[in-house]
Amino acid sequence: MVFMNSTASSMVQEGALSEAGFRIDSGFHKNYFVKLKIQSEGKIYHGLNRHMTMDDVIQFASDLYLIPLDQEIPGFTDFIGSWLYKGDRTLLVDIGPAATVPNLVQALEDLGVHTVDAVLLTHIHIDHAGGIGDFISYFPGTPVVCHATGIPHLKDPTRVWEGSLKTLGDMARAYGPIRGVPEDLLQDAAQFREFGVLPILTPGHAPHHVSYRVEDFLFAGEAGGVYMALPDDGVHLRPATPPRFYLKTSVQSLKSLLDIPHKLLCYAHFGATRRSPEMLEAHMHQLFRWAELIEAQIQRDSGPHVVEHCMEALLKKDPLLAGWPHMKGAVRDRERYFFHNSIKGFIGYLSDKAEKNKGKS
Repeated sequence: MVFMNSTASSMVQEGALSEAGFRIDSGFHKNYFVKLKIQSEGKIYHGLNRHMTMDDVIQFASDLYLIPLDQEIPGFTDFIGSWLYKGDRTLLVDIGPAATVPNLVQALEDLGVHTVDAVLLTHIHIDHAGGIGDFISYFPGTPVVCHATGIPHLKDPTRVWEGSLKTLGDMARAYGPIRGVPEDLLQDAAQFREFGVLPILTPGHAPHHVSYRVEDFLFAGEAGGVYMALPDDGVHLRPATPPRFYLKTSVQSLKSLLDIPHKLLCYAHFGATRRSPEMLEAHMHQLFRWAELIEAQIQRDSGPHVVEHCMEALLKKDPLLAGWPHMKGAVRDRERYFFHNSIKGFIGYLSDKAEKNKGKS
């Protein structure tokens, strides 16, 4: 997948095959996301606009689907999604924010899903779990699996909602308010062993982050970064490292994922790749590269524009950020926001590291 506006769409031929089921997006144009047709895993998928239809659902395997949850926010197309595993059991990985729960429920109905055996939450951030209370009202009695520390906040999401409003502002309001989940439905991921699910605790993006393996599918959430497939087997990969970020913790989580046999690596943002463990290893090296480049930059520049200057340096020297030139308009604005937030996570980590080193000297 590559984000482009209509003037750049000639870079990709209609019907081109993108890795592992990706559509190629023509970008934000006249308030609609007009998608090019693309053949994927032997099936044709094409969307008409930002209102999701069955045509927007992406099938990666006979039992695996990615349901895009495009938001009514400029640039937020093919960015948030819910993974549906429809095998011997029916499982969902993340359900997105409240605003798009009706879209998700409609897609499940169209796919013939009438019961869900469990919802597996990678973490409780609003764009991944904000709609869980609303979703359970459609599928009452469905177990909700998450990190143990997330359970109290899903039972009573007041603090998560207030924190989302403080951090995200209008974006949080567009996502919609968070409703609570009955306590008896909430299950600790570390203890969950049903339906062939293997939970892997992967703190880093968030302290309560959990990844899951189901059969040959590894659902990494944001532990492996934010991923976009580009034409000609290219990729764009960005760290998802908001404050507070701890490098050693994130690297250890990547090592844990590398120890798990799998054939398809599924990202929360957005899509999947069979190029694993290659992409997990590449992301680990990327984290060290970012730490080195950002540390060098902040030693030269601690002024008010340091985040933007760090971004400029990273775009020049990190080959995994190859998708940036192809992003246009609202998509680039969205990505710039999260790019800056990831850099701030590194700056905080490096500042803490410098303070500790001072204390030792």
